[in-house]
Amino acid sequence: MNNPIIGIFGGTFDPIHHGHLACARYVLQHCHLASIRLMPCHLPPHRATPGVSSIQRAEMVALAIADEPQMQLERLELNRAAPSYTVDSLQQLKAQYPYERLAFIIGMDSLQYFTKWHKWQQILTLAHLIVCQRPGYSSATGDAPALLRQYGGSLLQLSQQDAGIIYCLDNPDFTPSATFIRQELATNHQAQAMLVPAVWQYICQQQLYGC
Repeated sequence: MNNPIIGIFGGTFDPIHHGHLACARYVLQHCHLASIRLMPCHLPPHRATPGVSSIQRAEMVALAIADEPQMQLERLELNRAAPSYTVDSLQQLKAQYPYERLAFIIGMDSLQYFTKWHKWQQILTLAHLIVCQRPGYSSATGDAPALLRQYGGSLLQLSQQDAGIIYCLDNPDFTPSATFIRQELATNHQAQAMLVPAVWQYICQQQLYGC
């Protein structure tokens, strides 16, 4: 019997919105994952949205996935004082889940410069990569063609091998972006429909993003 696959979905989640959740559900369904752990990254102060802490971003993730039984919040990177590298996080998660396979979920925009990531070859010894399509980005440009020639594989290979497969999904466009939502929140309340109600309530209570 093949070992279950755990998806690791990293991001700023600033804030988490329906697009993030739709992407996670799509990956769960199409890649037959056992679960997905949403892992907010710990942003340095000069990059964080003013007034929004890593703890608040994690709280919003927890609220957003409260009714999603196959999704869990992963606080691993939030507990670090030093800068976080994906390879370090995957090493810790692999030690935590020695009998499961890991699949790190990224966008096509990230695959295009993946060879610039810290110890990118080691990442592929620890996990698979599941790549979601992003508008305006193609597998024919950047690092993607060479990476897919060497590591590209099928859904079947994803379930049969421990790590090292790059699998590209043919997913729809999961809009909107968190950047757009932040802009909308700062100017009007039209972004409410793009957020889980509990997240919207939290943003209002905490007076985040200029609300």
